[in-house]
Amino acid sequence: MTRLITSSQAIERRRARVRGQVQGVGFRPFVFRLATRLGLHGHVGNDGDGVFLEVQGRHDAMAEFVAALRDEAPPMARMDDVQWTELPELPEIEDFHIVPTPATQQAPTAEVTVDAAICQDCLREMRDLNDPRYGYGLINCMHCGPRFSIIRTIPYDRPNTTMAGFAMCGRCASQYALPSDRRFHAQPIACPHCGPRVALVGKDGKPLPGEPIIEAAKLLMMGRVLAIKGLGGFHLAARARDVEAVRRLRRLKHRDHKPLAVMCPDLGNVRKLVRLSQCAQTEMLSPVCPIVLVPRLADADVAHEVAPGQHRLGVMLPYTPLQHLLFDMGQRLMLGGLGPLVMTSANQSDEPLVISNEEALTRLGQADLCDAILWHDRPIERGVDDSVILDMQGGEPLPIRRARGYVPSRLTLPVTSSAPGLCVGGELKNTVAVVREDHAILSQHLGDLKHPQALANFKRTISDMRNLFQVDPAWIACDLHPAYLSTQYAKELAEKQGLKLIPVQHHHAHAAAVMAEHHTSGPVLAVVCDGVGYGDDGQAWGGEVLLATLTGYRRLGHLEPLLLPGGDAAARDTRRCALALLHQALGEAFDQHELTRSLFPDDAERQVMANLIRRNLHCVTSSAAGRVFDGFAALLGLATYNHYEAQAGMRLESEAHAASDRSSQPLFDLTTGEVMTISFAPLVRRLLRPHRGTAGDLAFMLHDQMAQAFDAALALAADRTGIHTVALTGGVFCNQLLTRLLTQRLLDRGMTVLRHRQVPPNDGGLALGQAAVAAAIMQTTSRSSSSDAASSQSRVAREPFACA
Repeated sequence: MTRLITSSQAIERRRARVRGQVQGVGFRPFVFRLATRLGLHGHVGNDGDGVFLEVQGRHDAMAEFVAALRDEAPPMARMDDVQWTELPELPEIEDFHIVPTPATQQAPTAEVTVDAAICQDCLREMRDLNDPRYGYGLINCMHCGPRFSIIRTIPYDRPNTTMAGFAMCGRCASQYALPSDRRFHAQPIACPHCGPRVALVGKDGKPLPGEPIIEAAKLLMMGRVLAIKGLGGFHLAARARDVEAVRRLRRLKHRDHKPLAVMCPDLGNVRKLVRLSQCAQTEMLSPVCPIVLVPRLADADVAHEVAPGQHRLGVMLPYTPLQHLLFDMGQRLMLGGLGPLVMTSANQSDEPLVISNEEALTRLGQADLCDAILWHDRPIERGVDDSVILDMQGGEPLPIRRARGYVPSRLTLPVTSSAPGLCVGGELKNTVAVVREDHAILSQHLGDLKHPQALANFKRTISDMRNLFQVDPAWIACDLHPAYLSTQYAKELAEKQGLKLIPVQHHHAHAAAVMAEHHTSGPVLAVVCDGVGYGDDGQAWGGEVLLATLTGYRRLGHLEPLLLPGGDAAARDTRRCALALLHQALGEAFDQHELTRSLFPDDAERQVMANLIRRNLHCVTSSAAGRVFDGFAALLGLATYNHYEAQAGMRLESEAHAASDRSSQPLFDLTTGEVMTISFAPLVRRLLRPHRGTAGDLAFMLHDQMAQAFDAALALAADRTGIHTVALTGGVFCNQLLTRLLTQRLLDRGMTVLRHRQVPPNDGGLALGQAAVAAAIMQTTSRSSSSDAASSQSRVAREPFACA
């Protein structure tokens, strides 16, 4: 008798290649458990390209496996691409198993997993008196802990990490080998018996008596400043309510004005300090656990010195076991606990992060930056700063600094590059990127390159990225500014290694970064507002309306240029920007106005500045929106000096935050020639009237007028070009109020607005924009058989193009 075999009983065999964030996130154990549960046979493994697997079994079980692979993947897993191949059935096949990582000579393409905040399971175990890892400050599992900060090479296996020197004890080894355990194949697995140890040492590196975490909590209660080792570097910590402790930390760090981040033990304590939206809460509880910038409450119990002159606080939750233990111990020692802690990077301003214990002794202990050091002996392979996002109080949060928890996730480009490449970013808020095919891998935030140690770290990071991802670039993209240290490095490297050099104009790169995030090649209308960028005419740009694609752009409009006396000095001394605004509004008699005398009480200094502007001597011509904000902050008496980048602009936004949200009549001039110009001379003259209003009302008025002016310019640009998609980018769009006002006006016009979601609008996003532009150029070059076309590609990125 013949037995009928239904389609659900038919045996199938398939092979899959899975790419994305699938190493170091429990993906292989997940596949193992899933296949075992469904009675499937085969294997799964890691290699330099991601995860490979083969499965064989009944058709219905295979269908369930494919669906569950997508729907039940581990929390940190992200599958970007799954390619299935049908295979002939094998008559005999073993049970499902995890296979060793094969040796290969091919360059790895697997994605490196991000570092993740401690998960709730590990947190519960760490607080359980009966658990073997009770009180262990380096507990982790497959769902949390270090990844990017400890990996040395791909694939992600323990011998390829900084945990290679720690042999697993019997208990850890058995958990590592047990498929049903949460630590199955968790590479950083450790416990108090076999793993790294926590210690509290003095500034000289000698151990201090007592239990380390108890004694560290006591020191913080006494108002001391501690250096604490985290996932990607050391922090300096002090009690945020202790005015003298915060002041002392600022003196030690030489950071007198810039806001400091605050770490709270839990969400309940966060809500006592800030007005937390649901979106911000979600981000804080995520594995990224970033610093979130949110409006502070009027009665927030932290020292004024934490964030002077700002309406926001940067708050975060503990994300390492050690940080949680410190707060737990504080709660045991004192009613109310430690309270919020200032938690800022343990380095002097503009220096790279401190990551090794040896560095901590020399750069922190011997330099008297702290009173004691709470560290462990698990090495950090590379410095990774805390990520920062801005709560937009509605809508997706805005990245401000992209680092821990986000890096090095790959970002998909709208085009595919014909050859691998390297992008070196700008000079401030630097990040770099490597490019392979249709994706870019951005580095962590590196900071400002003017400090020699920061520049050295920039070069190390480029070497690290090239080695880790095994990218041998055929081209290198850089900013157009000839004086940028990153540009000079790119030129030297291109000449030395015979690489194709692709300079990308600063604001075009900003526009391209937004386009890349939204996976479009354009054309778009881009409003690019920042402090400075080298224009293709050699002038300083920064308040631009561009018509842009990835391979070209045309300048449609800009702010009326200001004559800034002393050039770069005006970016710090905001009075000079105010003087330039007065000259634009009042003409040659500008220095006779009483406000000019108020800004420059010294007659000789005032006369020198006025003559520099009148004669255009030692002046930089700048259309930058950032300098307009600086000038208005000085005119309103809010900030006459930028002690850190964008301080005056942030002060203006904070002042406007409390003002009435009321639009005013247009107080700007818009010239409508072939290239439009926007002048705020009428607004300046309005500020000079008697009874002009409160500083808050006037600060709001500037934001409103800036939004109105760009809205009017974009309406005209849309009529001329037929393009109704607008990209908002540049550091000025870290300003939530301006972004909200302009976005709403554009939406009311029926326009589509593209904003940043993955990289910052500031210069931290330049490398992505350079990657998108360069990839498009390389794609165009590969399609051209003409050597003349190929040689011209490095110029096409800043040449105008025809539009509808």
